[in-house]
Amino acid sequence: MTCELAFLPVGNADTIVIRADSSSVVIIDLHKIPILLKWLQNNKANAISRIYITHEHRDHFPSLEHLVTFLDNWLKRGGTIGTLCLPYEVYKEAKKKVVANRTANKSLEDALLRLKQWEQKNIITFIEATRGSNPYSQGDLDIHILHPGLLYAQDHLATIKGRDNEISVVLRVTYDNFVALLLADIEGDGLKECIDICQPNELSANIVKIPHHGAYPKNGDDLRQLLEAIDPEIAVLSVGSNNKYGHVVPELFSLLLSLKNDTSKRLEQFICTEVTRSCVHSASERTLMGKSGLPKQQLCAGEITIFAETSGTWKLKTQTEHENVISTLKYPACKGCIDLSVVSI
Repeated sequence: MTCELAFLPVGNADTIVIRADSSSVVIIDLHKIPILLKWLQNNKANAISRIYITHEHRDHFPSLEHLVTFLDNWLKRGGTIGTLCLPYEVYKEAKKKVVANRTANKSLEDALLRLKQWEQKNIITFIEATRGSNPYSQGDLDIHILHPGLLYAQDHLATIKGRDNEISVVLRVTYDNFVALLLADIEGDGLKECIDICQPNELSANIVKIPHHGAYPKNGDDLRQLLEAIDPEIAVLSVGSNNKYGHVVPELFSLLLSLKNDTSKRLEQFICTEVTRSCVHSASERTLMGKSGLPKQQLCAGEITIFAETSGTWKLKTQTEHENVISTLKYPACKGCIDLSVVSI
């Protein structure tokens, strides 16, 4: 019996599918829905037991209107949906927006009504995601929310405008002795809060999904502390070749290389869904590019799938012939060949 974790190649964004011993799946975040639908069709999955939306940014959440379109189409095809974890207070804020101006937000109002109808008819159960709430369990598969805490999320929304990454939902996925930590886009104060609120045994994991698509936060020491506490065997990066943010930044690759080269740590490899500019261009070339990415998408590993056993062992499968792709790159970071030199301007 195995548990499958599939990290889909959706660019500088997240869509993750978890399947354990059945046709029922758990989905974390929704970006490039056609790619997700193709995966579900190819794998003959017709039951979505839970959807987690980690936060409200469009690279994880397609807007309430587009979410409703996806759900409606899925249900009309005969698919089922168990529970949906919306970002904290997103429904309430959308309702406020509709009340303030119904004319300008008619499509949003219709979407909210559809969600309410599904709840009333017991077609979908809606829950919010905060630490300790609404754990998921299916056989040997368990999913727990580690972050944000309820009061932290409430304080954040009451005092800070924006910075939704800081209240990204962090998930601990266990399959008996196997553990994966999915860090969404957590950064800033959220990193420190996650370290403070979690017990050490909650953080240790075989697999980690690196947060925020290869960005490096201003409080990089907190990210290092979190990754050291997780002490993973493999790190997965969901990244986009042509992103406009300079991801994956060299500082993040440098951190991963230092953990990989530290014999006291377990990290054996890190792997990216797509090729990004740091593996293609020198430091001086990247400086001239500003934050621009590559001209077009180029898969590195492509879809990354982890097949986990209850014993804690796991196997990796990639969509591409990954080593062949790496051999074509001039500065493959995962092989320690990235150009980390500092360029004076």
